[in-house]
Amino acid sequence: MKLNPRLAALLLAVSLPVGLAGCGDDGVLETIESALPSITASAPGTGEGESGNESGNQESPAQTDQPEPTDSPETAEPAPVETPEESEPATPTEESSDGLPGWAWLLIIGGGIALIAAIVAASRRGSGGNERDLAAQADGQLSWVRNEVTDPLVRWRAGELGKPADQRDTDSPQAKTWALVEQRLTAASNDLLTMQSGAKDDSVRQAAGMLQQAADGYRNSLDALTQSVAAGDQARISQASQAFQADTALFDQGRQRLQQVMKL
Repeated sequence: MKLNPRLAALLLAVSLPVGLAGCGDDGVLETIESALPSITASAPGTGEGESGNESGNQESPAQTDQPEPTDSPETAEPAPVETPEESEPATPTEESSDGLPGWAWLLIIGGGIALIAAIVAASRRGSGGNERDLAAQADGQLSWVRNEVTDPLVRWRAGELGKPADQRDTDSPQAKTWALVEQRLTAASNDLLTMQSGAKDDSVRQAAGMLQQAADGYRNSLDALTQSVAAGDQARISQASQAFQADTALFDQGRQRLQQVMKL
């Protein structure tokens, strides 16, 4: 039990006169010496008191090392999660009533345009092919006529014109050749008229028209020549022959022009 220094001094002061009165000098000294240890032991600042105080008040290592409790820092509130502001939805591509987006319609329209262009191009190529076929067919028919119409065939035809219609030759090779001449002249003229009215190229229309007129002139001159020979009039025969030669030249020029334009 610790003795308060002040209380010890007070006790000493009270007991000292009593001891001195009952004791001699030696007793006084003993009394003082016996009192000193208790005073010194209890007095602050002495070595023994300090060691005792240290031994009594020394904290355990765990207590010494343990940091003084401090106010725990306020628990940081979690930063509020910033929710992105709801942006306005992107304007969707315009959709049709059946749900197709605009870009799909653009592809469809583009494909349709390309398809139409291909059809038109094919149609033009087909039209050009048809025109070329007609030109080749007409030129072939007229070429055959040009080779088959000779002086012997003209004289045969003139001899048949002097006969009644029911007595004319229809079975001989000359009769069959003449029938084919008329048929092919007619067919070629029709093909050329078709080209003239349907062709989109001006040069094709002009070439077809030129040859069609030349073919009709050639046919008319051939009929006039056979009739003049059947009549036996030399002047008329000479005149018809000259006209026929001129129309034959136009006929050949028309064929050459069509061949050049149509690249036959």
